[in-house]
Amino acid sequence: MRKLNQNSIVLIFVVTLFSALFLLIVGRFMYIQVTGEVHSVDLVDYADKFRDMDHNLSAERGKIVDRTGMVLADNKPTYRLYAVLDEDFSKNSPTTLHVENFEKTAKKLAPHINKTEEEIYDILTNGAENDRFQVEFGRESTHLSEDEMQKIESLDLTGLNFERSMERYYPNGSFASHVIGFTDLNDEGDPVGAYGVEEEFDDSLQGIPGNVQYQRDKYGYKLRNAEETVKPPDHGDDVYLTLDQKIQTFLEDAMTTVQNEYNPSRIMAAVMDPKTGEILAMSNRPSFNPNTRENIENWYNDVIAYPFEPGSTLKMFTMAAAIEEGVYNGDETYESGRYRINENFRYVNDYNNRGWGTITYDEGFRRSSNVAMVKLLWEKLGPDKYLEYLKEFNLDRKTGIDLTGEQLGEISYRYPSDQLSTSFGQGSTFTPIQLMKAATMFANEGEMKKPYMISSVIDSASGKVLQENTSETVGQPISAETANHVKKLMEDVVTEEDGTGKRFRLENFTTFGKTGTAQIPDPDSAGYMNGAENYIFSFLGMAPKEEPELMMYIAVKQPEVNHYSEGGDPVSYIYRTVMENSLHYLEVEPDREQTNFAEPILIEDVAGKNVKDVEKKLSDEGVNVVVIGNGDTIKSVSPSEGSEILPNQKVIIKTEGKNTVPDLEGWTLRDVLRLGEVMSVDVDFVGTGFVTEQNIAPNGQIKEGGRLVVELSNQDSNQENDEDSEDSTQENSGQTSDQEESGENSEVETEQE
Repeated sequence: MRKLNQNSIVLIFVVTLFSALFLLIVGRFMYIQVTGEVHSVDLVDYADKFRDMDHNLSAERGKIVDRTGMVLADNKPTYRLYAVLDEDFSKNSPTTLHVENFEKTAKKLAPHINKTEEEIYDILTNGAENDRFQVEFGRESTHLSEDEMQKIESLDLTGLNFERSMERYYPNGSFASHVIGFTDLNDEGDPVGAYGVEEEFDDSLQGIPGNVQYQRDKYGYKLRNAEETVKPPDHGDDVYLTLDQKIQTFLEDAMTTVQNEYNPSRIMAAVMDPKTGEILAMSNRPSFNPNTRENIENWYNDVIAYPFEPGSTLKMFTMAAAIEEGVYNGDETYESGRYRINENFRYVNDYNNRGWGTITYDEGFRRSSNVAMVKLLWEKLGPDKYLEYLKEFNLDRKTGIDLTGEQLGEISYRYPSDQLSTSFGQGSTFTPIQLMKAATMFANEGEMKKPYMISSVIDSASGKVLQENTSETVGQPISAETANHVKKLMEDVVTEEDGTGKRFRLENFTTFGKTGTAQIPDPDSAGYMNGAENYIFSFLGMAPKEEPELMMYIAVKQPEVNHYSEGGDPVSYIYRTVMENSLHYLEVEPDREQTNFAEPILIEDVAGKNVKDVEKKLSDEGVNVVVIGNGDTIKSVSPSEGSEILPNQKVIIKTEGKNTVPDLEGWTLRDVLRLGEVMSVDVDFVGTGFVTEQNIAPNGQIKEGGRLVVELSNQDSNQENDEDSEDSTQENSGQTSDQEESGENSEVETEQE
């Protein structure tokens, strides 16, 4: 009995203990159930912390677009490849989510990422041995294109995944690269503006990322029926430039031709609408491809950031100051050759060191006489008054163009020798854009226009205009009478036989301008460099004369020429080619009669006529005929009826048959664009120069509304396919005796102490 009582006591104790523990545990669970807390930690929040997925939705960077809507900077998807090795990732999944067969994966993947089977196999096995969840395959597996990604996906290999991102892309390569600029990646891997318009308007181009929130399981999959919250990204705004892609293409092609033929150390050029200040084209050499940014030789946009002694182009402003001040008489004569202000100073010489005897000041300007300029400065205007005019012309300040990196030159004016040399463009330095801004007064009856590159900023989603630039007048330093007087003098520079700008005559349009041949300071001495090529040859001109539609400035530094008289050839080639093509493209009415050129051929109304008959007639007249389609009857022709063309130009005939694409190798972009209009297809192009590749094989068919893509290169730029360039060359043959001003700007000899 006693023993039974002891057992009962033990049993009661055990039951009581376990009951207490049970009640404690149940109570604890009930407390957790009611309060949802453990050690003051909210379990719901704790679970949500690990279950909630917050995924960023990247915002697309805004596009950079030209005035016609052509995209100059865009975004394209790029993919990063990685392989999942953890077998646990495939648990509870109906499909295998990790790499199962290393050997098979290495063998199939190798041809697609430029790695050997052994390298891929080693990466996979090493990752598995080190218990890594996933592995990547180096640089070869990043920045994959969509096509490359799809090819890898089609291999049907388990465990391979892709991470998609957007990459900045410049479809036309080096096209206006110093203007457009490029992006770089920040610490988060997002593109940010690093140069050019990309940098200047980075705040506008950058978008605001969005995000998506949902709950997931332990494998990362979204829970069924889970709530999802999506905040869409706000994509960046589009920036529209005043650039015109066709005019820019004319400029790029011409500059590349000169680069290949003359190998200058620098070329800088720009085309402006002088009535508004809009920049229609701007380029530099050396250039670079913003997609690769390899071997960049020049980080500066020289048109706005390279101050140099411009040479005789500055003489137009000396003339404007003298005329406006009322001290200029063009019929007055002076003794050319050399001049000094008194016996304590050395002589300033004309470029030929002997002059042309006694001539008028008008003739002196046409001949680019240094003596004429220093006499006007010293004896007529006075140095102080001339400096006032230089400031009125805004040559003492930046233009304020809406591009990053603008630099300011320096008016060197302390000593009389500085003042004299400034009058004919030496000693003081200016940027090309400063000269262009000042020269707008000659196109606007004395009013100057501020240059600008940004046309507008547009909300990419709504199309709302967020910012819009318009023409801005920044002063009127001269009268309309003075502006017209200087225009006439500059026209004579081009049209008169004693003018230094004869080689800049245009075929169909009147033009006016001023040449420049500037000496280059010698970095190893206090003087200037010697040698036929050691000059900066330049021209600033406009056309047509009465109502200038375009202004153009070109400077070519140190071209490889045999004699300084040849230095103007590369400059004139660029000017004539770009001006003629651009004015025709803008449908400006020609205002100059053709002289010394082949007789034009009139395109008659040939619609409905027999193809072979018309083709034979035009071919007999020297026309390059291209027939589209296999029909017997003509449907349309380009150029259109009533147009005049020159021998060797292309005439494109569209028949009633199907659209067939000809062999476009060696074609200019202008001719390809005309072909697109005739065939009613869209034309896309990459590069500059002449056609080397086409997406549709010769004689292949293309439907109306289709897309024709051509790749252009300058490898064949020596071909004489551009009839305007060819004719212009013929016009100026035999004119190498036109020795502009080389040597014209010989240094003002130092002041006697």
